[in-house]
Amino acid sequence: MFNILNHIHILLKKDTELASFLLLKFSDILRYQLYECNKNEVVLENEIQYLKDLIDVEKLRWGNEIDVSTSFTIMNKKAMIAPLLLVPFIENAFKHVSRVPDYKGFIKINFNENNNQIHLSIENTYAKIPIQSKSVGGIGLQNVKKRLNLIYPEAYQLNITENGQLYKVYLTINLSST
Repeated sequence: MFNILNHIHILLKKDTELASFLLLKFSDILRYQLYECNKNEVVLENEIQYLKDLIDVEKLRWGNEIDVSTSFTIMNKKAMIAPLLLVPFIENAFKHVSRVPDYKGFIKINFNENNNQIHLSIENTYAKIPIQSKSVGGIGLQNVKKRLNLIYPEAYQLNITENGQLYKVYLTINLSST
């Protein structure tokens, strides 16, 4: 959040039109977090719009440094999901995507809901930094796993893999099991 605000501050001096657009998107993100996410479940379509807004902001922040492709399909417009459950996966993709000279990293996000079952697939380029002594995931992934166990016990599958070059997340949730 603070990185986005700092980026907007810098843009205000360079490109006020882009800064204005980014600020409006960011206000939509905050509005959703503050006013819609105080319930146990939210409408999936609204949650996906929130994720799209977040992705749009990140794409604007990183510009041409990375390629981002997304696909979102929702068949049941009334499907419900726990709020902000998928955000850590999106945030991690942008946080850890490789950005090295002479190589353009990528993020691919595919989301599909059909028959109250969601499938989320995220792949991003990833470069493990050998200096890091910790290879354990951050608190965001730990928390989302705990939330999945509490909210969707035995109704989800989560598979996270990385090979030093690609980081992949595959999540399936059976929403009708709750």
